[in-house]
Amino acid sequence: MCLGEYLKKRRAENNLSLNDVDRYTGIKNSTLSRIENNSNTFPEIKVCILKKLAKLYKINVIELFIKANYLDENDLSSHKKVFQNVEYLKPNEKELIQKIIDAFAEERKVIR
Repeated sequence: MCLGEYLKKRRAENNLSLNDVDRYTGIKNSTLSRIENNSNTFPEIKVCILKKLAKLYKINVIELFIKANYLDENDLSSHKKVFQNVEYLKPNEKELIQKIIDAFAEERKVIR
């Protein structure tokens, strides 16, 4: 499924009209319509648009960046190795791990 079709499907799943998206994000309905219909007059989608849509549709922005060809699997390979199986963690476990990472990072800032 291409990016435009995917965005249109996600908008429908969220029961949002083009006007709703415009109202919540400031993305003009004509712009979103061209994106959703894969118009050749809209060859590249601005990152800020993808970020706004990801937030509104409650989807992962990285997934959209991949679908828009801003990222590929090679760009994410080191991330995937570090965070392998993270989807199995509970929110409080993720929060605890993030606090540990933050503590290590802060310690290294002080050492420099």
